[in-house]
Amino acid sequence: MSAGFFITGTGTDVGKTVVTAGLARFFMKSGRRILPVKPVQSGAIVLPDGSLDSPDGDVYRAAGAVWDINRQCPYIFEPPTSPHLAARLAGVELDYVEIARKVRELEGDDFLLVEGAGGIMVPLSDDSSMLNLMKELGYPVILVIENKLGCINEALLSIAALQQSGLEISGLVMTSPNQPAPEEFGMAEENIRFIEKISEVKVIASIPYIENWDYNDPKCWEQVDKALDS
Repeated sequence: MSAGFFITGTGTDVGKTVVTAGLARFFMKSGRRILPVKPVQSGAIVLPDGSLDSPDGDVYRAAGAVWDINRQCPYIFEPPTSPHLAARLAGVELDYVEIARKVRELEGDDFLLVEGAGGIMVPLSDDSSMLNLMKELGYPVILVIENKLGCINEALLSIAALQQSGLEISGLVMTSPNQPAPEEFGMAEENIRFIEKISEVKVIASIPYIENWDYNDPKCWEQVDKALDS
């Protein structure tokens, strides 16, 4: 059995963090020990003492998961850029093999939910990407897709890249983090149908648009829970 899942997306701001936190809640309800991991974080929060924290960590905590920045986020940078540029500005060279080693150190009693940064081909260095890290870890993948006009192309390209790399895709999660899914012409439902038909990968959940989203509001998490439970 795998030590965890790798949660990636078709791009930035598609809802990976909420999906990761929601999955943590889903598994914890059955008594499973869950540890969310954000191995590389750019766009960090600067705390009053000058240290850095991950904005994703606040979401994980609000969902009820354990969060220790030093263990679960080994590489963190302040600039809100791609990881390779943020690391370069900090004078750090990101090595996906070393990142994977740090993630594997957390394997054990806890089931890991590893959230990537951005999409599959986001660069970690001049000659490696998030895909290299995913292959090095070898965890089954959950792909997060924002249900919008254009998502079919984004989804099928991402799925093809994952499949060609030999990675197992455990499922797809559709999201609407920025606006309601497009209902005109039945587009939202057709996006799901077509992606499933061509890719032969199942959409395991569809999280609706949650107006006035607040990760500290239990009612918002109830909507996430309902989507993942269905």
